[in-house]
Amino acid sequence: MAKQSLPQINQLSKYLTKETLLPIYFLCGEDSYTIEQAVDAIEKVVSPLLGSGFDRDVFSGDKSFELNQVLDQALSFPFGGEKRLIEIKNFEKLTDKKSLSGYVKDPASFTVLVITQNGSVSDAAKEPYNLLIERKYLFEAKPITGSELADWFVRLAKKKNLDIPEDHARAVIEVVGENKSLLEMQIQKFIDYSNSGKKLTVEELVKLSSPTKEYSIFDFIGSIGKGDKSKSLEVGFNLLDSGVEIVFVINMVAKFIMTVAQILDLTRQRISENEGARLAGVSYYYYINCKKATFFMSDTRLHNASRALLNADLAVKSSGMDHKTVLQMLISELLGEVATSPLQN
Repeated sequence: MAKQSLPQINQLSKYLTKETLLPIYFLCGEDSYTIEQAVDAIEKVVSPLLGSGFDRDVFSGDKSFELNQVLDQALSFPFGGEKRLIEIKNFEKLTDKKSLSGYVKDPASFTVLVITQNGSVSDAAKEPYNLLIERKYLFEAKPITGSELADWFVRLAKKKNLDIPEDHARAVIEVVGENKSLLEMQIQKFIDYSNSGKKLTVEELVKLSSPTKEYSIFDFIGSIGKGDKSKSLEVGFNLLDSGVEIVFVINMVAKFIMTVAQILDLTRQRISENEGARLAGVSYYYYINCKKATFFMSDTRLHNASRALLNADLAVKSSGMDHKTVLQMLISELLGEVATSPLQN
């Protein structure tokens, strides 16, 4: 059976005025950033309707959480204002989720109950989720990726009077990752750096987005692409010392190798660089940098790189090997001599 499509959190704006307030907002999904933003938006509408601080409560759920006690509180009248605001976090940790069903059927008109759940709803046909959906109280926040995420980043920057082209946004996302909170933090850094109002180059954006002051992941990829073992070790160790996770490094190298393999194929087809970047699903800046990786521009080296990445991934997951040792092994296998015989195992 196909998974039921749930109402999306972008529909919430229809219910964010005094006249359209819902008695219950159940916000769930993998996009915690958007859920937090939605909670802030609801609070902004409800806060002027509260009589005092006693009309606002925030609870964090766990296995021992007594949901019925909170629901009884939701049924009690406000201290003097028009509304009572109650927020329950981490609904996924509660053991008595079905207790919410009775309240969903007959919620208090003077209470706004905001419930957040980390993660998606596994079975929308079960209570209380089916009742929440039926009454249009449930909203899901799905994570966005690719061009959709880049477009979101561009629009967020524009709200703060910062002009970032979509291609540059993609380059920043490739460095920072797809965490919206981290991406938002980069925008403030960009604003502080460009206080003169000048438009930042993609190189400046990437440098500012780097998790370490000395080197970025792009520096590591660049040294790998040139076949420079000593520089790769220097940059790689610097990244680990600065708190970058070995899994992130391996994933970025895997993406790099996959892109180089695509470039090799697209170049043979005489595809233009702009079109190639689009087909590869990466920014033009990243595509061009990968194209400079002449060391890996052969099927033999790419095949060897795939094995090196597999070995590194297995070392991280199935052994207690020190992360610097794993990185050293990865670099040695990536940049070492490879046999060219077709009989090689």
